[in-house]
Amino acid sequence: MGQVVKAINVPNVTTNFYPVSTQDWELKQMPFKASQALADGGAVGIEIVGNTVTGNLTVMGLENAAGADFVGILAERIAATDSDYATAGKLKAVWMPKNMHSEALFTVTAGTFTAVDVFKTVEITSGSLGLSVDTAGKGARIMSFISSTRGTCRFVMPNTETA
Repeated sequence: MGQVVKAINVPNVTTNFYPVSTQDWELKQMPFKASQALADGGAVGIEIVGNTVTGNLTVMGLENAAGADFVGILAERIAATDSDYATAGKLKAVWMPKNMHSEALFTVTAGTFTAVDVFKTVEITSGSLGLSVDTAGKGARIMSFISSTRGTCRFVMPNTETA
């Protein structure tokens, strides 16, 4: 079983995406694509095969180009050593936003981040673990600047739109 990120006492805050306030996010068990590793704090979306959704979630960065919308933030890692790694539909904990105002901490994984980037809409990086702050896209909207490597964002726009 993966390592669950829980909001009890001092949370195990990942360096990737993480809810700013767990009151604005709901922790749910969701089905996942088979044979795909992802660190906790990774953005996840709907798996699309051809023009059909499978009902499973997958790495957001891989599905963004295919038109999948953001669903949530993985709260536990998926590793190749997990006993259910190759199982489609395996259930994993996912932080799901309760509304469009739910904010998450993010890590800058590409680009130079400064305070002037606040309110830009940018891409989720291909590894789903942060934002490309210099790349216009419909992945997330930056809401605040914390440091050159951290900020907060909202996932308020569908990724099916183009930048």
